[in-house]
Amino acid sequence: MGLVPEEELPPLPPDIETPPLPASVRRMLQLAAPTLSALIEKADLEGPVTVFLGLPELDSAGLPWADQFLSHLGRFAAKPLDLESSRIFSFGRAAALQAMEAALGYVAQNSRATVVVGGVDTYFNMRRVAQLDLEQRILGPRVMDGFIPGEGAAFFTLKSEESSGTTAVKVKGAASAEDPGHRYGTDPALGQGLSEAMEKLRATLRDTQQVRSTFASFNGENSEAKLWGVARLRHSDFFAPGAIMQHPADCIGDTGAASGAILTALAAHALACGQREGPTLVWAASDRESRACALLSI
Repeated sequence: MGLVPEEELPPLPPDIETPPLPASVRRMLQLAAPTLSALIEKADLEGPVTVFLGLPELDSAGLPWADQFLSHLGRFAAKPLDLESSRIFSFGRAAALQAMEAALGYVAQNSRATVVVGGVDTYFNMRRVAQLDLEQRILGPRVMDGFIPGEGAAFFTLKSEESSGTTAVKVKGAASAEDPGHRYGTDPALGQGLSEAMEKLRATLRDTQQVRSTFASFNGENSEAKLWGVARLRHSDFFAPGAIMQHPADCIGDTGAASGAILTALAAHALACGQREGPTLVWAASDRESRACALLSI
């Protein structure tokens, strides 16, 4: 597994240890709180902060702790959060990009607002790993079409162009769609969801500059390669010749609902440092219906 070292995770405060939170939820708080706190301090954000956060997908049992996650997160990070304006997106890998899409709409209506967008997840959960093992999805000696489970958290600020000043990286647009032919669905897997999300994204763009680099949620499983193949063929004119593809999961493991935020942060860093040419497409596909993408540029 691609896990964060234990010594990097701060201990939970006693008032959060007391409620009967699942172990994986406590670990997600340990991953997210120091990351969020560091961002708020670095960005010098004042007052209650609005957070749009991506979390793991809802399963048949739901996520009974999801509604309280932000309040726990604010207390652990010792930062005041605007719980009334903040939102949770429980959609897995695509969640943070869906949060970004919603945050763009929020900022468009509140031009002076700053939204913190992020995602957090962990596969350090015995029940979750056992289910993946039963499905033969964990990469190993007898499973080649599998992935390495990981974990992580990432956050970034999103604000309007008029109030962002000299911010180097711009979000040109974000879009999402649902794919009925997902891993656990009954419809045939035609890969249409990501293609539809890209079509929606392109419809919002003001220029037709071709994509020069892509950051993808590829985790090593064939299913994501198939849906990307469909989207790439249907939108071949959207990509410059020799466009670069990057899939960080081969270095850090599959980070689940943190994927969209981690990919966005890495793509923005690469653009700002001149390591990659823009525009840059970021996309993520969840195990279930959700597919989402965004376009970044200098």
